[in-house]
Order: sequence, then C-alpha cells, then structure tokens
Amino acid sequence: MKAITLIATLLALLLANFNYAQATKDSTVKKPMVIDGKKMRITIDTKDKSEETDTRQIIIDGDTSIIDENKEITKDSEKGGVKKTKKKTYTRRIDDDEDEKRNPKEWFNMDFGFNFLTNNGTLDMPEKYKDLELENGKGCNFNLKIYEQSISIVPQHLYLVYGVGLDWNNYRFKNNVDLMKDSIPLAYSMSSIDYKKNKLVSTYLTSPLLIKVKFRENEKGDAFKIAVGPQFGYLINSHTKQKWDQGGDHKQKLNGDFNLTEFRVGYSLYLGYDDINFYARYFPNSAFKENRGPDVNTVCVGLAIGGF
Repeated sequence: MKAITLIATLLALLLANFNYAQATKDSTVKKPMVIDGKKMRITIDTKDKSEETDTRQIIIDGDTSIIDENKEITKDSEKGGVKKTKKKTYTRRIDDDEDEKRNPKEWFNMDFGFNFLTNNGTLDMPEKYKDLELENGKGCNFNLKIYEQSISIVPQHLYLVYGVGLDWNNYRFKNNVDLMKDSIPLAYSMSSIDYKKNKLVSTYLTSPLLIKVKFRENEKGDAFKIAVGPQFGYLINSHTKQKWDQGGDHKQKLNGDFNLTEFRVGYSLYLGYDDINFYARYFPNSAFKENRGPDVNTVCVGLAIGGF
C-alpha cells in the first residue's frame, strides 16, 4: 500500500512538471490558479504582461474582488447578492489655458485718440469762456487699461468686463491764456507770450464696467465684437503746461485742480473686427464743477490698441 501511494505521488509530480513546462512554452494561455482547501476555495486570475489590464480578480468562496490600479475594490457575493463598492472620488483640474480662453485677461491695452469739449452739441465754448476755445484735433486722449478681466456669461459670445486704468485728457488752447490756480469760479488772463503749446491736462484713475458681445467667428477665427458700458473716474492729478520760444526754449507747469470735476462717469462704445478696433466715450456731466467753470462735456474718439 505504501508503494502504491509513493508511485501515485511521483506520477503527480511528473504531471505537475509537465503542465508547468507547457504553460511556460505557451505564454498566451494562462489559467487561473486554484487553491482548493477543505473549507475554502481560492481562485487567482493570472495574466501575462501582454494581457495586463488595470484590474486583477481574486475569488474566495464565490466572493469576487476586483482590484484596479486606483485601489478601488468592488465585491460581488453570489451568496447574498450584495454588491459593495468603495466610493470613488473624482477631482477635475481645469487647465489654465482653458480658463484663460473662457475668461480672458488683458494687460496694458490702450485707447489713443482725440478729445473735444462740446457745448449744447457744438464745439464752441460758452460766451463767458470764449477765449478758452480749443485747438480741436490737437488735444489727445490716452487711456491706459492696466488690467481688464472678461467674465464669460454665454461662452465665447457674451462677457462682463471690468478692470482698472488711467485716463489722460489734454485740452489744447488756441489762444494765449493763463488759467488762474485756485480761482472760484475759474478765471484766466490773456498773456503777451506767444505759446507754442498751451494745454490743461487731467489724469483720472478709472474702472470700466462693460458688456461685450462677440459674434460668430469665421474660419480664420476673426469675429465682429461690440462693448458698451460706463467708465468710472476719480481725478488724481491736473496741471497746465506751456511751452514758448523767447530767447530760447521755455516751459512752465502749474499744478492745481482748476475746478475740474473730481468724480465723473463716462459712457464707452467699442467696435472692432479682428485687430481693427475703435472707441468713443461721452461724459454727460460737465468737465468742470457746477458754477465753477464752463458747462462743457468731454467727448473722446480714437483707436483701441490691443483690442478690448
């Protein structure tokens, strides 16, 4: 009896070695490894590297555990029909380029054009301030848009735009006038000097709040766009600047508020297509404080450089 048992054991070992050799030769066929005990049957699914996926299976008495690379485990029991799934957590990272495209930011764009003073729809100064007539076409407006952010309302079509900037207005006088600092109301005198340049300059800290509409793009990515809304401004500096030639070049700068409006609101209109952009801005309130200077309104028109 012992001899028969020994012979059966040797035969089993030979068959096991033969099966192992066959499995080594043919790596494309892999069977699950089975450990069959008296009280528990364990099946391990094995695969070659060429067959590897993100999951592995281990079956213990009918309970299947699927393990993926993210260590998420799902158990399905044939006995109880109970499925247990580890809760998955998804974290979405929004790419910076995607966010920039949806909510574009702009740095150091600018508006450059001309400004005028209007009186009841004309470019004539009020009779009391007739001598303060401007050289229209020589007074420049420069609006530096330090930072602007567009917030997408309707993706790629409708935006809310806000930002911060500086706005300079240059009012170039035609006559040789000297504005009197701190005079209330604004006073001036005529000078005997023939000025080559004589202007009043104001600088406002600004904050625009615009609604921008961008129409459908063509195959080149170009689109017509329009923006409208207020520009809020606070006066931070103002001065007169004069240049003349009398036995040499002379210049003079006089700081003062000259009764300019401290806080103002202008309404902007931007139109553009591709890289060609225009702007216009109108200030419905007087450029000067009430009853302290001429009742005139500032109008600016020009090019929006760098877009909007």
